[in-house]
Order: sequence, then structure tokens, then C-alpha cells
Amino acid sequence: MRNLSIRQNILIAILGIVFSILLVTGIIFYTTFSKRTDTLVESQSREINKQIVLNYESYINSVIETANYIQYASLNLDVNSSAFELQNIYLINSEIKRDVVSIFLFNSQGIQILGDPVSNSRKDGISHESWFTSALAENSIFHFSADNSRSISADSEEQVISVSRAVSYTDTGENKNGVILIELNFRTITDLAEKTNLGPGGHILILDDEDSLIYSSGTYDQIRSRESIQIAVQNYFGGFPAEIDAKVMHMNITPLSQTRWRIVTVNDVDEVAQAKRRMLLTLVLIFIVSGLVASAAAVAISRRISNPMKLLRESMANIEKGDFYSKVSISGQREVVQLASSFNSMIDTIRSLMEKVVEEQRDKRKTELRALQNQINPHFLYNTLDSIVWLAENNRTDDVITTVVALAKFFRISISRGETFIPVSDELSHIRNYLTIQQIRYQEKFSYVFEIDEGIYEYMVMKLILQPLVENAIYHGIGDEQEKITIRGYKENNLLVFEVENTGYGVTEERISEMYKILNGTHEVNSVGIRNVYQRLKLYYGVEGNVIITSKLDEMTNIKLVIPIEIPAELPADLKDNA
Repeated sequence: MRNLSIRQNILIAILGIVFSILLVTGIIFYTTFSKRTDTLVESQSREINKQIVLNYESYINSVIETANYIQYASLNLDVNSSAFELQNIYLINSEIKRDVVSIFLFNSQGIQILGDPVSNSRKDGISHESWFTSALAENSIFHFSADNSRSISADSEEQVISVSRAVSYTDTGENKNGVILIELNFRTITDLAEKTNLGPGGHILILDDEDSLIYSSGTYDQIRSRESIQIAVQNYFGGFPAEIDAKVMHMNITPLSQTRWRIVTVNDVDEVAQAKRRMLLTLVLIFIVSGLVASAAAVAISRRISNPMKLLRESMANIEKGDFYSKVSISGQREVVQLASSFNSMIDTIRSLMEKVVEEQRDKRKTELRALQNQINPHFLYNTLDSIVWLAENNRTDDVITTVVALAKFFRISISRGETFIPVSDELSHIRNYLTIQQIRYQEKFSYVFEIDEGIYEYMVMKLILQPLVENAIYHGIGDEQEKITIRGYKENNLLVFEVENTGYGVTEERISEMYKILNGTHEVNSVGIRNVYQRLKLYYGVEGNVIITSKLDEMTNIKLVIPIEIPAELPADLKDNA
């Protein structure tokens, strides 16, 4: 903000304050509303659960009172002498209570003493029923079964809940142990559940101590009920929010006294959650609209100030991209107009300096390229004249003549009418003349072969680009055995590739690494040839030109020269003409 005007700084500060107030107010309001809503939902859900539990406990207590009354009558009246009276008590209680299906009294062996008639198919198995064995195993409590099995009464096919307990009764003046069984239908449990409004997706679950489902209200299918049961199993007691069937619910779990059951109430509070989301959306819309209004006011005020600066900034961006010919024309505040005038003057100065530097660099590059080119001829001439002297001293006249003729042809191509670039065919003729001279000098200690793709003969390359590589192969490859030099040339994609490969001792990886250092100028040596080629290659072709060295010990050494076919656009004009 230090680079902006005072008006813009004040404007930005005002907008910041407005947005901050709106944001903080919205966050505080939504947080307060959300917390208050969550508290009310939790409180209401807890109260509903409490009332449902009280209703079911009242119902369970009434069942227990009936069982206690029957047990008291069975203990005070003799089942032998007062059988008719006791039977009436059992039958009347099962008839007058609409939730009671049947009432039975069995002795400790599972034989019926009193109550409704037992189905013939079930008589022999009473002693093995779970409600019977549980009552005898724990005789101090009532056992509420969870298997929802079919009634054992001969007069009913209903699915019932079995309530059993071990009791004492009098038979012929003697106290005996037995089990009382009260079978309940689901009518009262259903009525109690339907009287409670838990929302569109709310429902009630009753689970036993083994987390088996005894009852499920509502229209939920088994998959949805299973989802609620899984959550209830993971949370044995208490109230908490839960997501069931992609809806927001609030679940409360409370144990039911006198039983081993748990009442699970699931309140549908998805509408409340949607209300919270709508509130949040409303606050966001208010924030956005207020921000748009404030932004529109800010834009209207700052536009006349910022537009001239924008034009100046765009001109600076063009300068960064290299456009030094576009000037900025600004009208408006005096300070900005003066700044634009100074900026235009700076552009003129920079452009003049850059043109001067470019011209100097072009001249320097041209001089460097020609200096490197001229290093090759004296270097080779010295070695060849030395060979001619040696041949003359040994009276090898014919070889002297052949060498001088080859040298003349060599320098004819080397001069090339002053041109820097020659066809590939001329460069190869140059190499053949050179190899002729060297074969005479080394007395046929090596042979050579050309493997050249005829399609590349007409391409232009820098002259004397291959001869130093061939020279290197001869000087560093000749040993006691006959050496073979192979010169290859071919086109690969948009590149010309030349390979000079010689058989012989080969070089180690350490030596190759040292040779690369020589090429890059990080290792000082007296060698001229291959380093000269590399420098000229990089100076002319840039990163696309390259020298690659590979070797296998006691097999071969290969130097590959990679040359782009197209002439770079930045090449000096006089060199392009030669190419």
C-alpha cells in the first residue's frame, strides 16, 4: 500500500473496515444462533426421550404388578384345593388386559399348572425355552425376552414378548417352585411409540442387553433400522447428534428399569439443520451483496485515479517482454503526466544502449568464430610439413608427391573462397585428403571406411568441423595392432549426426570425464583440435550442438558430433550469407 495514493489507501482501509465488520458480525450471529439451536434440539430430544422412557416404565410396572398379584394369589391359594378359583384369576387377567395374550404357571419341570391351554406341539419343550431356563437361573428378577417368538397358547398364533420369573406356589399345603409366564403383544408398545412425534424420519428402537432388536417404530426398512442399531451399539448411553439415511438426527439412549432393555429415541432434526444452512446462506448473500455495493463505490471513486497508473503499468509490462518501441501517452494528474514523460525518456535511453550492446556482441562473436576457425589450419600445416620433411629424409619421393598433392587439395577446400560454411560433400573430401596424408605418414598403420548417407551431401556445415575428430582418433588410437577408423554421417530428425569411431585401447570413464572438462574449459590442456570443434559448435549452434564421447575398453572409442540442420536466427548476417 506504500505505492498507492493517499485516497486509495483511505479507500482500501474503509473497505477493509466494512468487510471486517460484516464478517465478524455474521460469524458471531451465526455461531450464537447455531449454538442456541443445538441446545434447544438437545434439550427437546432429551425431554422427549425422558417422557417415552417414563411411559414404557409405567407400562412395565403395570405388567410387573399383574405378575406380582398372580404370584401372591398362587402362594396363598392351594392349586389343588382352589384350582378353579386360581384358574379364573389367570384367565380373567389375560382377558381384561388387552396387551396380555396369555398367562401360565409351570412347575420346575416345565409342566403346566394353571393358565391358558398350551399348544400340544409346545408342551414337551417348555423346559428348554429360553424364558424358562433364564427364570430358573436368575430367580430374583423378571426376564423380558427379545426373541419375539410365537405364543405357546393353543388359542393364539401371535408373536409375543415373554415376561417370566421364578415364583413359589402352594400345592396340597406344600410350597413349591415354578415359573410364571406372561405373554405380551405389541399393541401397547406400538401405541406408546405412535403417540410421540419424533419428526418425519424419527423412530424408536428397543434393544436388549445383547443389542438385539426387540421393536422398531416408524416406516423405516431393515437397512435404515440397521444403521440406527449400529450407532446405538457403539454408544451405549447418552444423547448425541447422528447422521442416518443422509439426514441429521439426534439420538438418545436410556436403559429401561426392571428390564435389560434400552430405549433408543431418534429425533429427526434435519429441518433444523436445513434452517441453519439457510441462515448461513443468507448471511453469505448479505456479505456478498454488501461487498459488491462497497466495491462498486470503491471502483467509481478510484477509477479516475488508477486508470493513468494502469496505462503506465502496462507499458512497463511491455518493456519487460522486450518491447522498447511502445511509448505511453497519459493525460490527467500533473504528477502522473510527468512520470510518463520521464518513463518515455528512459525507454529511449535503454533502447539506444541495447542496440549498441547488440552490435558490439555481434562483432565479438564474428571475431571469435573466425579466430577459432583459423586455429585449425596452422595446427595441421605444422604437423603435415613435419611429415613431408620426414618422408624426404627417407627418400620416399612418391609419398612426398602424394602428400603435397593431397595437402594442396586439403588447403583448397580449407580456404573455400573465404566461406565459413561448405557442403557436407566438400567436408568429406577434405577428410579423405587428410587421411591420405596421415596414412603415408603412419606407414599404413590404420585403415578407414566411410559410411555416409548420400542424402546429407548438400547440407551446409562449418568447414573443418570433422578433421580435428579424425586427427584425435589417429593420434590417440594407433598402437601396435592395425587400427580401423570409421566415419559415419546420417540425418536424425532435424539433426545431422557425424560419428568418428576408432578401434584400439579405448578410454576409461575417468578419462571421458576429463575430456568433457577439457571441452567445457574447466581443465587446462595444450590440445587444440577437439576443444576447438566444441567451442565453435557451441558458439554457432548453441545448446542444440553437442559432442558426445563413448568408449569400451580394448574395443573402441566413438565421438559423436550433433549439428542442427537449420541455421540459428541470431547468427550474424555475414555468416548467414556464407551458410
